[in-house]
Amino acid sequence: MGRRGGRPLADRLAAVIRSSARFRPAFAALLALAASLGLAALGPVAAAFADSDPTQPVLTPIVDCITDAPLDGTTTVARTIVYGYRNTTEVPIASTAGSPDNSVSNGAPDRGQPSNFEPGEHHGVWMLTVDRASAPAIWTAGGSTAGVDANTPACTAATSVVLSVPAAVRADGDLIVTAAVSRMLLSAPVDGSVEFTVDGKVVATPAVGQGGTVRAQVGAPAIGSHTIGARYVPAAGAALVGSHTEAIVSVGRPSGALVLAASGMSADGTSALLSVSRATADGPASVDFVTADGTAHAGADYTATRGTVTLQDGQRTATIAVPLKVRAATAGDGTFFVLLQRASVPVDVAGASITVRAVAATATGATTGVTVVTTPPRDGPRVDSVLPAGDPTAAPAGHVGNDLALMIGAALLTVGGIAGVFGLFRIGSTRDAQA
Repeated sequence: MGRRGGRPLADRLAAVIRSSARFRPAFAALLALAASLGLAALGPVAAAFADSDPTQPVLTPIVDCITDAPLDGTTTVARTIVYGYRNTTEVPIASTAGSPDNSVSNGAPDRGQPSNFEPGEHHGVWMLTVDRASAPAIWTAGGSTAGVDANTPACTAATSVVLSVPAAVRADGDLIVTAAVSRMLLSAPVDGSVEFTVDGKVVATPAVGQGGTVRAQVGAPAIGSHTIGARYVPAAGAALVGSHTEAIVSVGRPSGALVLAASGMSADGTSALLSVSRATADGPASVDFVTADGTAHAGADYTATRGTVTLQDGQRTATIAVPLKVRAATAGDGTFFVLLQRASVPVDVAGASITVRAVAATATGATTGVTVVTTPPRDGPRVDSVLPAGDPTAAPAGHVGNDLALMIGAALLTVGGIAGVFGLFRIGSTRDAQA
């Protein structure tokens, strides 16, 4: 099957099947054709088709709690109903408010209910106020209904849990989960505990902290998609009702560490080129980059540049281009830096230096000769550029490594967030490019 955005098409089709039963007839015909042709690549689609029971709704409305209050100067008691929902698929579900599949009885069908339902379980999403003595308010969504019954808790006792997990983690990393426990109408509880689960198995039970927050760090589960749960368990004797929520996390193969290196010049000689590469191309990766002045200055010697490099699953390298200025005759040597920051994966080499050579006076004024010199790790030999032997610009500048060490302090003042990768900087394996 083809790939789009790094995700197999079969997996995307499987997610669609799980999100809507109305596609089942079409996919049944597709699977029959695939079987006749011997297409085994539709295995995930077949599994999703087999697992998806059309009698079980994938979208379920929930009544979280109620609160009653008499209206001033009347005998009318206003009832406020707080609603949530549960989406058991891995994709958002859209349903127009007021449509037969997303409507409220007892009044207008569109009463402000949501029309987009994100994956997972969500509480306190919207509220509806009605006359308690009137006909009951029933919310219909996804083929299921939710209404007030004898088991509906008061909002003074009801709780909710908001779960924060990354959408994706590496198999060699840690999974950090955070939950915030709150009450619908009162301050957050400061006692009890939260059970964190991975695919239904309890992996941590930390106590609720100040403000109702809880955090746990556990090893990432196996490669694949997993359901992370958070269940609030009130302290013994507390007049509170427990609550639960879930989220989906995808665990992928570990990406190789990123390495920044100067790689040469553009064909027209107007830009210095650098590569961001990694040894293994598993999973997506992204990193921000920014230029910083050394003895060469933005505006005069080069164009200040910043941006984000994104490596898709299967992609090992990407290129950064920094435009160079045409320098005046007799301009001296100068060095500036390109630095990586805010990476989504580990970084091995986070900086590279670019040296613009001194410009000799000519009859036409400025000139921009080009050479690239690569500085390998300290225990390896220096490899010169591919320019002809004897090229007067090919000799490496011995002060570049020192310049980088001296200028990193200035870079810290001009590059937000670089402190996060400063510890990863390896001066000895920094690549140098001269232009």
